[in-house]
Amino acid sequence: MVRSSTERDVCGIRLVCFPQAGGGTLAYRPWMAMLSPDVDVLPVVLPGRDSKFSEPPITDLILLAQAAAEGLQPVLFGQEHAVSYALFGHSLGAVLAYETARILSDAHHPPALLIVSGSAPPHRAAATHTYHALPDEEFITEVVRLGGVSRAALEEPELIRVMLPVLRADFTAAETYEHVVGPPLDCPVAVYVGDTDSTVPRAQLTEWDQVTSVRPVRHRTFAGDHFYLDDVRRPLLRALRDDLKEAAGAAQAGRR
Repeated sequence: MVRSSTERDVCGIRLVCFPQAGGGTLAYRPWMAMLSPDVDVLPVVLPGRDSKFSEPPITDLILLAQAAAEGLQPVLFGQEHAVSYALFGHSLGAVLAYETARILSDAHHPPALLIVSGSAPPHRAAATHTYHALPDEEFITEVVRLGGVSRAALEEPELIRVMLPVLRADFTAAETYEHVVGPPLDCPVAVYVGDTDSTVPRAQLTEWDQVTSVRPVRHRTFAGDHFYLDDVRRPLLRALRDDLKEAAGAAQAGRR
């Protein structure tokens, strides 16, 4: 379920990236070159998109996390001296990254760092809406209003036809997700958000601190709205590199 760069042998840490609802690997491809060779970026390929386009999309977030964890284990831990890894997820991908971190931690392979972006914490993530159940036209209207698809895309009916199953599946996964309370993660967490992101109540962001026993939890704010990742790519990746470097150093020190 992952796509790797060619710099694996020289990287200090691997960064597994989970997309937003309806997204694929495209958003993270520029990161592969910009973070190399210190960071090996591994965008997660979810069913129904990219190289897995022919596979039916999964509508259950926990099943998605289980599939991601299963696919990652041989990639991340198949070598005698495995490199440290971190998980990054934006929006829906943030909760998916969190649930994947829980599974991998239970398997005694916790990440060196979990970075969550543009999302309420998991115990707040259960949706109050059921957009996924709307008829196609109303559903797309709501997705556009929420910023998940550009208005220009509405003029491309073939594009909408291709995107619709994945968008509906991802919204179903997000809107039917139920957080099960369990032990906090034993790994550091960083929380990223755009300063004008209206989709995440600011008071809830500090509640991400509850998902980990490691202190402090780092909170970073960037210029932009819910989709700030491309608008401030350079400062974002500069901050991300710093956080990953610190996490890789701490993980290496812990293995000594």
